[in-house]
Amino acid sequence: MKAVILLGNTRPKAISNTAALAQLFAQALADQGVEVDQVPLGEIQIQTCVGCDKCHAVLDAFGCAIHDGMEGVAGKILGADLVVFASPIYTWMPTPPLKAAMDRMYAFTKYPKGQEAFNLLTKQKIAVLATSGDAWEENCDLFEEAARRLAKFAKLAFLGLLAAKDPGGDPVESPETWEAAKAFAVKCAASLKK
Repeated sequence: MKAVILLGNTRPKAISNTAALAQLFAQALADQGVEVDQVPLGEIQIQTCVGCDKCHAVLDAFGCAIHDGMEGVAGKILGADLVVFASPIYTWMPTPPLKAAMDRMYAFTKYPKGQEAFNLLTKQKIAVLATSGDAWEENCDLFEEAARRLAKFAKLAFLGLLAAKDPGGDPVESPETWEAAKAFAVKCAASLKK
């Protein structure tokens, strides 16, 4: 079982609540026998999708016309059983590095002429990790819905959201956050075994 965590944090890892939450979650996944790859998107050059649709004609590969760091990320996504979108929330949506990667995932969808559309992603399950300054219902709900719709569009299972509120300190140091990360990881790992 393999998981890839796409880290959208823009602050250095040493002070990033999102990176800390992702590390807790990754450790809990590893304890369940899942191989985890964390990808810091802020350190990779990923351009935004330009909507050219050239990717849809390349039926057996990612096929994006933009050649940048997303090609390597796409390979990791294709090889994963679980894709985790992790981001701090500043204005109700993921940060630009993660949003760019999510938009570029559209290239996995193929529209062969005269045939039914299909997606190269067939086995992956989607989950979300978020940190914010307020309750998830107020800050993370749109991010969760975006990930849920991306999963639905690709006909993939959406496993849910783990959100940690930053009360002005470090939310990941709380025992409640560790227990929540562990429980969410156990749930996600169990879904991969089915």
